[in-house]
Amino acid sequence: MKVQGLRGTRDFFPEKMRELNYLFSTWKSVVEGFGYEEMDGPMLEPAKLWTLKSGDEIPEQMYLFKDKKGMDVAVRPELTPTLARMVADKQKALIKPIKWYSIPRCWRYEAPQTGRLREFFQLNVDCLGTDSMQADAEVIVTAINIMKAFGCTKEDFFIRLCNRKLISSLLLSFNIKKKDLQEVSRWIDKKEKLFDKDFIKGLKSLELGSGQIDAIKDMLKMDFSKVNVNELNEEGKQGYNELKELIGYLKDYNVLDFCKIDFSLMRGFDYYTSTVFEVYDASMEFRAIAGGGRYDDLVKDFGGDRCPGVGYGMGDVVLGLFLLKKGKMPNLQRDVDYYIAPVSKEVVKQSIKIANKLRKKFRVELDLSNRKLKKQFDYADAINAAKIVIIGERDLKLNKVTIRDMKTGKEKKVKISEL
Repeated sequence: MKVQGLRGTRDFFPEKMRELNYLFSTWKSVVEGFGYEEMDGPMLEPAKLWTLKSGDEIPEQMYLFKDKKGMDVAVRPELTPTLARMVADKQKALIKPIKWYSIPRCWRYEAPQTGRLREFFQLNVDCLGTDSMQADAEVIVTAINIMKAFGCTKEDFFIRLCNRKLISSLLLSFNIKKKDLQEVSRWIDKKEKLFDKDFIKGLKSLELGSGQIDAIKDMLKMDFSKVNVNELNEEGKQGYNELKELIGYLKDYNVLDFCKIDFSLMRGFDYYTSTVFEVYDASMEFRAIAGGGRYDDLVKDFGGDRCPGVGYGMGDVVLGLFLLKKGKMPNLQRDVDYYIAPVSKEVVKQSIKIANKLRKKFRVELDLSNRKLKKQFDYADAINAAKIVIIGERDLKLNKVTIRDMKTGKEKKVKISEL
């Protein structure tokens, strides 16, 4: 009986693994260049880890089961709560700032669609233990540098950027009740997917007046330089100053051209406390390529002391689709340095010895099927081997082999001792 794979999952044949490893190696190269160290956590965690601070969406999408002791266990839908738990466990022993990254495999039971699957990999970059906006700037710059490392320019992508304190203060200045802030934020978050009349209808359902709705619509188009600081409460002024400081650091990094202040940016209602940002393709054809922000209370919520942090996640699915669409995904071929081609069974033993010698420095494949030499040449060409080492009885008597360069077709005799 033929068994189909589960919906929303992927089969990674070698050619797809080459693409995935290309993403991983680029991610690692960039973030390690900023001094971030790799970490990971368990695939299985107590389900309450996500019901504590993840809002409604993620708990509803978790893969859940009861273990043999009756505990509710979840297959991780994301790693940030695990990160917070780990920091809380060893908080006093960790050197600050804590600069970690991870590439976990995550699972969410949701409707598969373009850019969103039930199984995915996600780069997480986090810096904890400092309140400085310099940390926010550095984290954002790693995301920009990753996109640049994939060959993308400001014509291809941009950063949406804002501050949660500032947005909340502006909304409160429109006489919106504090208890309604989250619902108003949810409607703003959905605005791009709605007709204007449906957006207004949604706000009216929260009993907002036409003056308040007009003020919200004006805010969404507002230029940062036009913010009236005098109308902000103390938290709003703090958010304004944080965002202004962050912009200064991004200017120092010479990446301000990639950034756009966007007052419609609503994400992470349940734990982002200050900076929020997203990476988007310039045409906004895809969903966010990456997103994150500052979460100053998360470690405390998981039983630790206050440990401010900032970080983001970048999924492989949307990124891969974007790079393919832009022609930025390289044609990654199988890569073999040497293919060992024994002419007959009689030289297989010596061929194995030669292969073992070359494998100390190179990627080497040895014929395993006793094929004729012509078939071996065809196979070596198919696997993109750079050179073929032809091993025949006559050459072996002279302690030599023949090496053929697959690009030029030129051959030369080489002593085995000089390989």
